[in-house]
Amino acid sequence: HGVKVLVTPTTKMFVSEGEWVGRILTSEDRDELRREAAEVLSVEGAAVVGSSFLSRDRIGGVEPSWVPLLAPEDGVTLVEADGSRRRPLKGTAEHEPFLPEGATLVVAVGGISALGEPLEEERVHRPEVFSELAGISLGHTINAEAFARALLAGLRSVPDGTRRVALLADVEPGRSMSVASVVAHGLWREGLRKVVLRSLP
Repeated sequence: HGVKVLVTPTTKMFVSEGEWVGRILTSEDRDELRREAAEVLSVEGAAVVGSSFLSRDRIGGVEPSWVPLLAPEDGVTLVEADGSRRRPLKGTAEHEPFLPEGATLVVAVGGISALGEPLEEERVHRPEVFSELAGISLGHTINAEAFARALLAGLRSVPDGTRRVALLADVEPGRSMSVASVVAHGLWREGLRKVVLRSLP
């Protein structure tokens, strides 16, 4: 069968993203959700669980405290604990991400396509918060240092002992690869030793 994978949001998730993973199960009853997930995972390799369908497009998240109980014992649980409204970057609030207890790895994601662009709503979810975290004013160009500072700030509430990784998305050979390398070096200098580059947005 391979490794069983359970995916769940603790905020919201797009239905289209869930469908890409596997069957989507929803319930506001934790024990019922746990039973259904175990049943599906005994046959299929992956499943997505949420509290409810918020709309045709979105799945509601589960309480972070539910996650350890829903997690398959012999598998991997992936939690979407924060969202950026499909923008490449985000100003992460102090109470975010909504992590479950016992998280072993937290991945901060940032899209390189925002580098060199002005700091505005079109590219950054919560630009005012990003501005404070990154030390640049609204409308100013997002440089590598500001990008790295904001991404690191998104990991500030991660418990000690949890592995931390940055995932830089939208990276293509050429210019974006070289600017992504500058961001990666900035993250490295600040103590974040694991940085992954990918070409997907």
